[in-house]
Amino acid sequence: MIKGKKIILDSVEEKHLPLLLEWRNDPNFRQYYREYRVFTIEQQKKWWVDKIVNDNSWQYFVVKPIEEPERVIGAAGLTYIHPIYRTGEFAITLGDTAYRGKGYGSDTLRTLIDHGFNDLNLNKIWCEVYENNKAVEIYRKIGFKDEGVLRQHVYKNGKYLDSYILSMLRSEYEPNS
Repeated sequence: MIKGKKIILDSVEEKHLPLLLEWRNDPNFRQYYREYRVFTIEQQKKWWVDKIVNDNSWQYFVVKPIEEPERVIGAAGLTYIHPIYRTGEFAITLGDTAYRGKGYGSDTLRTLIDHGFNDLNLNKIWCEVYENNKAVEIYRKIGFKDEGVLRQHVYKNGKYLDSYILSMLRSEYEPNS
């Protein structure tokens, strides 16, 4: 368990899979994900076993508000962690829309970044964000820098979208920003 100012990052357990699957399959969320298919509960369980339980290159968590530690409001993690290059990609979903716009997402990301740089000794944390995702502005505000654009890289909702690659280096990290 990792505590932020407003959230707790906790282990993903099998009991969380139906809720994570609900968010994963919601077209309003899926438009921001690389995954484009609808998953079954069996596929979700396989993902959990393969990536969360057995893959050391994934540090993935459910997000809980400190004031309601039994309530899951999202999921976040560092994925594709490379032990030699000391890099990792972040992923974040604030699935409970009642908690959006109240600082829970920002605190989740800041807590995840702190974990990556201080606990996992990463040098670089990066992400890929499609142009249809307004969260890119939050990432930039937190300190992520633009690295490049993959032009017309994905096809979502009937059109091609650019994909932005952003990153933060350990040397750029400011814990209290």
